[in-house]
Amino acid sequence: MKFKTNLVIGAVFALLLAFVYFHEIKGGEERRQEAERSKQLLDFKESEVKRLVLVRPDGEIEIERGGTGWRLLIPVDDGADGEAVERYLRNIAESEREKVVVDSADAESGEAAQRYGLDNPRLKVLLETESGLLDTLFFGADAPTDRFTYVQKSGANREIFVVRAWRYDNLDKGVFDLRDRRVLALSKGDVEAAQRSGYAPLALRKEGAQWALQAPVSARAANDAVDGLLGKVESSEVESFVDEAPDAEALADYGLSDGASLQWSLLVGPDRAEKRLSIGRADGEGRYFARDASRPQVFLVDSTLVQKLLIEVDGLRDKRPLQLDRDAINRIELQRNGQPVFAAERDTSGTWRLGEPASEETKSWKLNALLTDLQNVEAVDFAVAQGGDPHLSVRLLADGTPVHVVRFYLRDGEVFLEQDGDDNAYRIDGDAFADFDLDLDDVRQAPAPADTTGADR
Repeated sequence: MKFKTNLVIGAVFALLLAFVYFHEIKGGEERRQEAERSKQLLDFKESEVKRLVLVRPDGEIEIERGGTGWRLLIPVDDGADGEAVERYLRNIAESEREKVVVDSADAESGEAAQRYGLDNPRLKVLLETESGLLDTLFFGADAPTDRFTYVQKSGANREIFVVRAWRYDNLDKGVFDLRDRRVLALSKGDVEAAQRSGYAPLALRKEGAQWALQAPVSARAANDAVDGLLGKVESSEVESFVDEAPDAEALADYGLSDGASLQWSLLVGPDRAEKRLSIGRADGEGRYFARDASRPQVFLVDSTLVQKLLIEVDGLRDKRPLQLDRDAINRIELQRNGQPVFAAERDTSGTWRLGEPASEETKSWKLNALLTDLQNVEAVDFAVAQGGDPHLSVRLLADGTPVHVVRFYLRDGEVFLEQDGDDNAYRIDGDAFADFDLDLDDVRQAPAPADTTGADR
């Protein structure tokens, strides 16, 4: 009897647990989610939206999702700003009704629509998902006392309710807010080559991880300078669109006809697709007319972009003449006016020792500093290498193989650095040259004083 009673009690307890779980816990969560959905303006998944339509007093905007992303169809055919569109959809999904001010039966009257500014709404929003069209949202006037905006939906339930006015502000976007405003659509890391024409032509090419100038000089480019240039192009946005479909006469007036005064052509990605930006004349207000060759529109860009695009060739050059691996160098030979000054070698422990003119101990720190100074020396100007007899020559060897042969010339009171395999000369600061113009006594280690204590005794 007692056993049967325990079974009954256990069964009742299990049923209670099941009731609590399904009704209070699981059912409570479902009721909470349902309550949250009931407060949403529209119930949809952002990833399933195919089309967005906005109707404003100044016109209609239609945006459609395609295979390559969002595209603006009305009022112009152009790329849309994918991030801006996705943010817009999130704002709709997160918007919630605050309270109902007119129930569905009373909202059918024209008087109610007129009273709340819904007879001529400031904004209509329509979404089309993979399942079909959703109810249209109508945004009317702002409430007179609080920061709320009156809203109504199409469909069977025509009640009028309010949302926070800042929610409306986030949805009241114009075509400029939602269109692709990038001056050029690219990622700077994907650019493989760049060429400027019109103003001071130049050409750049990426060789592995290093940028190189090909024209007007063949020289190593400064990666940081090129990265800054491409980064400016990548991040720059259109200030405003001024002509959606210019003809040849209009392009000439903007300074954008064939052979514009400034053009940049960028080759992007493994297929080296061309992205070309043309800059025309100034508009008189600190901006310039410009055009992306892949789009018909003429737009305005800020002068800071143009200034960056007009960078001088020397501003793109690597100002450090030597790409020196100082740890690999284990022999230094220095000559002045064709005559040997010294030669030193570094052993496996990192200690330098003179080998010429005689085997002597050296100031290892001095020779290490020489390598560091050569590694870090920067040009203050550039010229064409002239060759001739140098004032100073420094040969750097690694395991018997010459790695760098650096020559210094004194010309008209200026110091120029030239090196084997480089057609360029680098003018360097005179104070920097003094660190290289060493004498034997600068590097030899003075002998220790003789011990004379025994002689005194």
